[in-house]
Order: sequence, then C-alpha cells, then structure tokens
Amino acid sequence: MAASIAPFGGDANHQLLQAALARNGRTAGESLVSQTTPLLIVTYAEIALKGKNRPAFQRRLLNNIRRALRGEAVVGIDHLESRLLVRLSDPDCASAVAEKLARVFGIEWISPAIPIARAAEPGEEDHQAVMAQVCEVARGLARQDVGDARHFKVDARRSDRAFGLISPEINLMVGTAVGEELQLPARMSHPDFIVHVLVMKREILVFTGKITGPSGLPSGVSGRLMCLLSGGIDSPVAAWLMMRRGCRPEFVHFYSGRSVAEADVGKIEELVRILGRYSPVALNLHLVPVVAYELRAIGTIRESYDMVMFRRFMFKTAHYLARRNSCLGLVAGDSLGQVASQTLPNLAAITPDLSAPILRPLIGMTKNEITALSKRIGAYATSIQPYRDCCSIRSPRPVLNAHANDLLRMSEEMDLDGAVKDAVAETTKVVISGDQDRDRQRPGS
Repeated sequence: MAASIAPFGGDANHQLLQAALARNGRTAGESLVSQTTPLLIVTYAEIALKGKNRPAFQRRLLNNIRRALRGEAVVGIDHLESRLLVRLSDPDCASAVAEKLARVFGIEWISPAIPIARAAEPGEEDHQAVMAQVCEVARGLARQDVGDARHFKVDARRSDRAFGLISPEINLMVGTAVGEELQLPARMSHPDFIVHVLVMKREILVFTGKITGPSGLPSGVSGRLMCLLSGGIDSPVAAWLMMRRGCRPEFVHFYSGRSVAEADVGKIEELVRILGRYSPVALNLHLVPVVAYELRAIGTIRESYDMVMFRRFMFKTAHYLARRNSCLGLVAGDSLGQVASQTLPNLAAITPDLSAPILRPLIGMTKNEITALSKRIGAYATSIQPYRDCCSIRSPRPVLNAHANDLLRMSEEMDLDGAVKDAVAETTKVVISGDQDRDRQRPGS
C-alpha cells in the first residue's frame, strides 16, 4: 500500500526512503521523466499559521534548506504558497537531497514529483493535450507504486484557478486512466493508494508518495538552550524535541576521571553527531569533569543525598555554562517518577536558586514512548551501547523527598559553588558537525 514514510533515522526507514525515491524519480513514466527536470515538493505546515512574522520563519527555513543542500545539484528553489519546489539538475541526487530535507525542522513532508509543463499564455493552452500527458504520467506512477493496494483515489488540487478544468473533472479524467491501468476500484474514503495532481500556473505536478519530515519550527528561530546530555536514551530525545521547536542546542556532559581521554566519551560525541544531522550548523559539546564535586562531597554529603546533590551540581554547572554561551534555558531528559531522583519533590528541591527556565519535554512520556522516538531519530543504537555514566555510580537508594532548604545548606557546607567554578575551569569544548570529524578545543573554552 502507498503510505507516508517517516525517514527521521535508522536503516529500515532509510531503505523505505530509497525505494520511494527510486519509484517516483526514475522508474515510473521513464520516457517523460528523462525529459523533465527532477523536482521535489517540500511542504511546511505550522509556519503557515504564523501571522505578520511568517516571512521571518519562511526565510529561516529557506536558509536552513540551502545549508542542508550545500554541494548538491540544486538548480533552484521556488517558493509558491505554503510549499517549496526544489529543482535538481541531476536525477541521481534526488535520493540524497530528499534524505537531507527529511532532517530539516519545519518541513512537514517531501514528495518526488513529475512536472508537466503548461503553456506560457493561458489562451494558448490545449487542456486536453496537457491532461493526456498528466494521465500518462499518473498511469506510469500508479503502475510502479500501487503495491498491494486494493483501491485508489485521485486527489487533484488547483493552485491556479484559471486552469480550464475544475478539480472534480481532473479527478474523473485521471481516475479513469489510473483505474484502467490498475484494474482497481476507486474509493474516496481512506483509500489504500492516492495519486496526487497539483495544478500550478507554470506546470502540473503528479506524485504518489509523501515522505514525512520532522515538522516543527526552523532551527534557530527560538534561541539557544544548554542541554544536559547523559549516555542514555532520554536526554538525546529531549534535546531533539527542543530542536524541533526551533532551538539551537549546546550540550554539556559530565564525565568521571581526571581527563577526557581517560573518560572515553566517544559515545557521547557520536550522540551529538547524530543530533547534528538535524542542525544547519555545527554543535558545541562541553565536557565537564566531576572530580571537583567528588572531592568536596566525600565526608560531607550523606550517601542517601549524594544523587540529588550531584544532580544539583550538574544543573548549577550547566546554568553557569548557559550564561557564558548566551543560552536562555536548560534542557533535561527527566520523566516524572521514572527513577528515584526524578520524583516531584526532588525535581523541585534540586534547582530552587537557578534563574534560567529548565525545560523537560519528556516529563509526561513513558519509557516506551521515549524509546520509540529514540529509534525514529536514529539515536537508539548508540544510546544503548555500554557506558559508565556518572549517575550510574551514585547511591542506588537516594532520598525520595528532598527539601530545598536541606540541599541549600549542604551546598554551603561542601562549597558547591567552588566545585562548579573548578569544574568549569577544566571544561573541554568539542565542536561537532553531523557529517564532519570533531575538533577538540582547549580546556575552559
């Protein structure tokens, strides 16, 4: 059956994407495709709901697309209504281009399409001749893409109302041709297979499949956030969700050991690299040693309070780095009640003195929901690799109902602010791109 494809990440989705592009871009209607410019329809949804500031969102989306497609054989990008038409000079690059577009936030869906040119002047157009070409292309696409569908539908829409035929007439003509080709009945409600016909001023676009994009808002429109990144499943998903809301992330990871080499943070860098595939710019990862906290906590912090105090150390350090790097808030992968340190009293007690907002996009999600999204964005396989996370070596039985006043008193007793300053001074920044090798900078950067 023909269906929308969700290609965020993972091998299975990648294969589906390749198959959809092969069918839509090269095989179906081969003689016609070879004579036309390859084209991808890109549609956004949420941006179209914006008011007077909509052009700013559209410009940011277009700039992000251009960055994502840098180096690809793109002839031009036309912006028509709430869609973009990406025109390619080389049909062989359609797969690579669509795969990159499927990771650009703000895009609702992408579809490889076959364009049929229209006459330059409305009075010179032979509607029957144009529709004959449309029907031929639709028959070819349907033949290749129908799969095991039991019924079909033609969905015609006119962006150009001046076209000589109305949408029901186009549906009837194309539907008759496709029905004869497939020998299947038409079904208007919940069909297995849909042939789309989009009538525009200069051309008519025919397509069958829609590749689902990540949707959301374009990267960069919502400001910077500092994301706490562990070696588990939750925190990369939390960062990705905020990236989808237009935020540009910085990452901070806390490691055991006295040096980055000793900590072996390759897994953490790979997680940032996976998230970097969704970013138009390289991402910064701040690697913070926890030795400063551990030296002060020994003999001062009771074992049952070690976990919540350590998390307080992490949040205060992340808050310090956030201010230094112009971030407007923090992001954490907390899910209410998932582990002992994430009870509601503990969440409230750990950060009463931080001024920046702490965003927890997973707070109401179940572990199964988080895991499913991790797989979808391509982070799961890396997230489950063995890694000695700092939190995993803390007390297995932390207090469940910590009080803010107690944690503030303990912070003074152990000089937590001093631990934060010492840790920040030993921080290493790594600049990571989604498709380039990392570049480690000097400590304290």
